Amino acid sequence: MLSENEIQLYKKQINLAKIGIEGQIKIKKTKVLVVGAGGLGCPLLIYLVASGIGKIGILDDDTVQTSNLNRQILYRSNNVNTCKVIAARESLKNINKDCNISIHKYKLNIDNRIEIISYYDIILDATDNFTTRNIIDKTCYELNKIYIYGAVNDFDGQISIFNYQNGIRYTNIYSLSSENHDNVCNRIGIMGITTGYIGILQAVETLKIALGLDKKSQDYLHIHKIDNRFTKSKYIKLTRNIVRKIPKEKKTKNAYQQKESLVEKYSLTINIKNKEESTKKYRNKSINIPLFKLKLYKTIKLLEKYKRYYNFQLYCPNNSRNLLASKILEKNAIEHQII
Repeated sequence: MLSENEIQLYKKQINLAKIGIEGQIKIKKTKVLVVGAGGLGCPLLIYLVASGIGKIGILDDDTVQTSNLNRQILYRSNNVNTCKVIAARESLKNINKDCNISIHKYKLNIDNRIEIISYYDIILDATDNFTTRNIIDKTCYELNKIYIYGAVNDFDGQISIFNYQNGIRYTNIYSLSSENHDNVCNRIGIMGITTGYIGILQAVETLKIALGLDKKSQDYLHIHKIDNRFTKSKYIKLTRNIVRKIPKEKKTKNAYQQKESLVEKYSLTINIKNKEESTKKYRNKSINIPLFKLKLYKTIKLLEKYKRYYNFQLYCPNNSRNLLASKILEKNAIEHQII
């Protein structure tokens, strides 16, 4: 039930036809774990607490640094060198004193993952490293927990819902062996507005799940380029990998197959950087096909035509683009490798 104070506090959203008193009670009963109290974690925590989520866990072992203040909006200069989860809880209590906030001052690892995640309904990934993301993915799959993923890179951001109603998993997009384990923010920098934008989208998806509303992010990876018309989004439909065992049969090659096997293949690098980036440095024996052009029908047909003559190699300093490009080629059965 809601108290009189809560009804007054959430009056404006209770007035919405899709929420009402019943919807607000659903929000209050939802238990959420936010892994990471940094650039993504701060904005989503603010809006979840303000919206009336009843139970929130915050997991982070880091301390506030001066360089965090431009994007981690829960903290002030007097919080520098303070444990993030402690400073975050203090700030959030000033927003909503009725929210039950638990703090976990350590990293998520293979030893504590089950004990922590099992208590919550929805797990929000606000981390900046792939190892933790794979732990979250594995644990949510084992415990049947909903995993809301968010990531940022330069001016780009990604968001998706994993393990929801037998939907896709994080490992359907990224594999641990192919990922760069560097801290993205420390390596290339980040704008505070980018983390704020993606963090708020994660909060939106959390509330939609709590309310049982339509979830457009299920089985999709949403890519937002906020420096390109600010709100431009690309939606990429993902398909699950289904492994089927096919009986081995001895097959004789026909004349065409024998001729094709004799064709010597050459290596060709597909540079998927944007045009303005590609003018800075070219690789030998490469062609420039930006990511947004790679998935065009005519581009795929061109690659299919020449795949018997070339071994395609994907190249871009941005590992996220490499992985997305790889998924596009895999979907169209075009063999390639990332360099």
